[in-house]
Amino acid sequence: MINIKKRYVTLIVACVCIFLTSVTVQAAMEAKPTTSKIYVNGEEKKCAAYYINGNNYFKLRDLAYALNGTNREFSVKWDNQKKTVLLTSGESYTPIGNEMEPVENISRSANVTSSNILVDGQTLKVQGYNIGGNNYFKLRDITNIFNISVIWNGKTNTIHIETGQGEQTERVLSAKEIYDRCSDAVFYIETYDIDGDVLSSGSGFFLDSDGKAVTNFHVLQDSYSAKITTADGNRFAVKGVIGYDIKGDLAILQIDGSGFAYLSLGDSDELTSGEKIYTISSPMGLSNTISEGIVSGINRTIGDIPYIQITAAISHGSSGGALLNEKGQAVGITSAGLAEGQNLNFAIPINAISTLNTDTFYSFSELVVEYTIYSYYERAKPFENVVMEQEPNDLFETSQFLENGSSVIGTMQANELDNYYVFCGSPGVLELYCYSDAENFDKMAVLAEDLYGKVETLGKFVEMEDGKKGMYLLLPVLEPGYYHIMLGTEEKIQKEEAIEYIFYYQFIPEGVEW
Repeated sequence: MINIKKRYVTLIVACVCIFLTSVTVQAAMEAKPTTSKIYVNGEEKKCAAYYINGNNYFKLRDLAYALNGTNREFSVKWDNQKKTVLLTSGESYTPIGNEMEPVENISRSANVTSSNILVDGQTLKVQGYNIGGNNYFKLRDITNIFNISVIWNGKTNTIHIETGQGEQTERVLSAKEIYDRCSDAVFYIETYDIDGDVLSSGSGFFLDSDGKAVTNFHVLQDSYSAKITTADGNRFAVKGVIGYDIKGDLAILQIDGSGFAYLSLGDSDELTSGEKIYTISSPMGLSNTISEGIVSGINRTIGDIPYIQITAAISHGSSGGALLNEKGQAVGITSAGLAEGQNLNFAIPINAISTLNTDTFYSFSELVVEYTIYSYYERAKPFENVVMEQEPNDLFETSQFLENGSSVIGTMQANELDNYYVFCGSPGVLELYCYSDAENFDKMAVLAEDLYGKVETLGKFVEMEDGKKGMYLLLPVLEPGYYHIMLGTEEKIQKEEAIEYIFYYQFIPEGVEW
């Protein structure tokens, strides 16, 4: 079979993750017990701490224990299978024993830790040390994560850790911090058609560590399978979809895997014009590309759907990427750009995903049928969506793809064939009618067939409803697939007798009213 299938290049979106990675092999460092007194909100605490290479390193579990009950508390868990430390903000720490034990007044050997750290699903790049089987991290690295104040008083040799009062507020992050924390949660996605050939590509990002992720629905359109590639180059299959909104252009994916870095979600209702934002996506297939810009406008309604207008660059392949605020939170899904203007780019507000029902699992083939029915009801009526013939299309291999409901204007030259192809996502009927004012219109023929040569229908000349002579074709579609439409002449015509024509095509899925 000759491959003439539609090649989509899709648009944008981004997500957030934080790894705490270690340096490879390094010589052991000398760790001296910290002599400073340590206070948390004015109360002295006996945290285990060491002084390494000019900085104070605290035992992570001690710090979590000391902050329990404050508005900056966080939990510490260990995933032994993946050798990963999991920190969750706002969650109380559950003691396991041996917390707040004083350290002996002797120097110890400190080795760079090989553990990864995820904070609220995000990867944080900080260096830690293993001392006596426990992980120690630089105090300011950890307190910066949770927006905790640290004050050093040299005169009294004291360290004051202050969590402040009221709600926790995230600090503003630099572009580098945004990328380091969030890029691992954003992935490149590639979809495949009914024959297993590459159909489209785009972006997406994880919503949790168990493979729940979001992208644009149009990235999945007409696809029968999909695979993602994460920032580290690993590939995972997409099991299916657990929630979607075709009109709202959203899809919640279930990826086959677990332990993924994921993004924290912000509140898109709090965005304001002029606010700085970032995007991470895969424009033109360039995975994990970060761009910055500002919010140009909020509640920009296009086709009854509210969008966030932004200046950050969006290109083909960015669809489904992450729109991030300065706290590293996902506030939108990058979706589209207007080629007619400059810096006119749009993202779907992140709050829209909360409206999706994620209780039902859909296979890709089920989704294709749903979209086929949806596109039938949303199709353009005759002459509403006029498409000009694109040359060259005189060969089967260069057939022009048509969306359901297209009205095509073309010219038939002498000894020429005009080739088009369509995708029918379910059984049904392919219908086409063609007009021309040319005197030699009766020398023209229209043929429709599947790409496997199993079924074909030749158009017939009939009197149309407006009283004019036209050509009508009705092809039964027995199974989903690609179908070929060919226009030609039954006999040779003179060059000066070129036929100008217009035809309207629609596919009517099985079971719908028409």
